[in-house]
Amino acid sequence: MSVRQPRRAARIPLFPAGGGAIPAYDLYGEPQARASLDPVHLEALYTRSQRHDWSIRPHRHRNLHQVFWVQQGGGIVQGERRRFTFTAPFLLLLPAGEVHGFRYDQPSSGYVLTLTDAFLATCRGLMQESWQPRESIALNLRQPDPLRRALDAAFAQLERDFRWSGPGRGAAVAGHVLVVLSLLQRAAAAEASARQPRSPQAELVARFRRHLEDHFVEHAGLAEHCLKLGVTPSTLTRACRAVTGHSPLELVHERLLLEARRMLSYSSLSISQVAYALGFEPTYFSRFFTRREGISPLAFQRAARGEDVSSADAPARG
Repeated sequence: MSVRQPRRAARIPLFPAGGGAIPAYDLYGEPQARASLDPVHLEALYTRSQRHDWSIRPHRHRNLHQVFWVQQGGGIVQGERRRFTFTAPFLLLLPAGEVHGFRYDQPSSGYVLTLTDAFLATCRGLMQESWQPRESIALNLRQPDPLRRALDAAFAQLERDFRWSGPGRGAAVAGHVLVVLSLLQRAAAAEASARQPRSPQAELVARFRRHLEDHFVEHAGLAEHCLKLGVTPSTLTRACRAVTGHSPLELVHERLLLEARRMLSYSSLSISQVAYALGFEPTYFSRFFTRREGISPLAFQRAARGEDVSSADAPARG
């Protein structure tokens, strides 16, 4: 089994920001929530992409996880943390809540598998794994590859039983989904192992990052974070510096900046509204953002929207 990382593209928004907040859908382009949305939904990649001229604007799904299996074609993904190009065969997991957009090459083909949060939790129980997909997983597979053949077969069988309306449909669909998730997990593990075996310190840093996903806007102190993780401040600090080269506080700031860039790029919120949403006073937020990004929040927001930044506040270095 062999995998390689997607190529990074320029770090600029793939799409200009539209009006309003970041759209949140059950299924893309369907703004009304589906009260009866099935725990599993499968469709061909072109079904929705072709309808939208192969361009899917940045959006997110509140309680839905998605697995993309691109068998032919390629394109560009605009994710929260990076923008990158990909070429088939390409496997992508997007956890619930993560902003994402696509621009596909024409034509591209494959599958989009959507799972409710509750269904995925059930799958994790059946797999007897503690795996919790809080971050995206993007893998370009090499050709030929046994994993690609296994994924092709798993999705083909899933599609067959997903369309079936007879007895045993639910159990068969769930079984095929488990196979897909197992293959994805194996591919991710192989890629991580190829890069570097995870040490106890790396495991602790991964736990800390997962913890931050739920608590980064609280601006808690180091001692409070460590209490919840069950480690001492010195242990967490040593681990963070050894694995990332940064202190725990710097990782908190990194996560706050990620969210700030996302909100400034993809929503119509004012600078003050973004500041309050992230737990800052507006004046301090502007200093915090400018000091670390080298550009004011207003200038960043206008640049992300493709607007003239000449009238924006000049960045104050510090």
